[in-house]
Amino acid sequence: MKLKLVHTAIIHPKAPYNFDYSVYNPSHYPTPLNKWEKGRLWFSFRFKDKLIGIKFENMGRVSKPEIKIKFYNESNLNNEYINLLLKEIDYRFEFKKDYSEFYKKFEKDKLIGNILKKFKGMRNFCIEGLYEYLMIAILLQNANVKRTVQMTDNMLKNYGDEIEFDNIKLYSIWKPEKILKVPEDELRTLKVGYRAKSFLRASEDYKKIDEFAIRNLDNLELRKELLKIYGVGPASVDYIMSGVYHRNVLNTIPPWEAKIYSRLLEIKTTNPKKIMAFLDKSYGEYKSKIIGHLFMDISWKHKYEKVEWMEKLLPFT
Repeated sequence: MKLKLVHTAIIHPKAPYNFDYSVYNPSHYPTPLNKWEKGRLWFSFRFKDKLIGIKFENMGRVSKPEIKIKFYNESNLNNEYINLLLKEIDYRFEFKKDYSEFYKKFEKDKLIGNILKKFKGMRNFCIEGLYEYLMIAILLQNANVKRTVQMTDNMLKNYGDEIEFDNIKLYSIWKPEKILKVPEDELRTLKVGYRAKSFLRASEDYKKIDEFAIRNLDNLELRKELLKIYGVGPASVDYIMSGVYHRNVLNTIPPWEAKIYSRLLEIKTTNPKKIMAFLDKSYGEYKSKIIGHLFMDISWKHKYEKVEWMEKLLPFT
């Protein structure tokens, strides 16, 4: 599906805003769902039953941010839809989020102070909606990067939607209605194993909830709703709440992550409960943001320098 340019907008995120650190995470495995290069981002975006191609271009600087946004579609978009689309993008990329209190509180912290200075203006972004996030999480389960990439490509080529815009070809995750028409045995022919059942069960459960309405729930109620989805457990629900719903939550530390936390926090223990106690005491309600910044720092270092200890501790590289 070839899309044409239908609208251009200029937005000004709340300063400070660092574009590249706020639209790209090097720790994410490569997919044909989006493409990043310094100062620019292209991605597919399904919103209100329309499949849009979107391009971000950085036009400003950290202290005076400005982003040019281009929307591509098969046909023109009315003003009401464009306004809703801009509002949704603002939510997912946190353009108006104010983290000044967080910076002020920890800018002199011995562990995190220099990292906050380096990443000042970074926002917690999530390109995907809840359904796309769930499907990607299933593809990531118990598989190394090479295997995950293979499964993702196979699934997208068979059930995803391909779009072309601005001389870029990308895919969009399939709609739940589409995958639910596919027999489990057919999915298994793509060598996704037990994930075939997970795709179908999670899609069924997703259709029972309103991912936008539950944004208004408090953390406890939101957690309850998300745990009703097949395959979502104590650890993955934290990822979803932090990523898709931008909540500062960290309630579970998987054992393999505890080993990484130990290195990042420069503490001797790898016991998840002791690490959590350390985070609660040192950083309280901001612990998930502290961990997020530490992970982003090591991910960018690993992208260019290949951090050996990080490579060894990641379970599915």
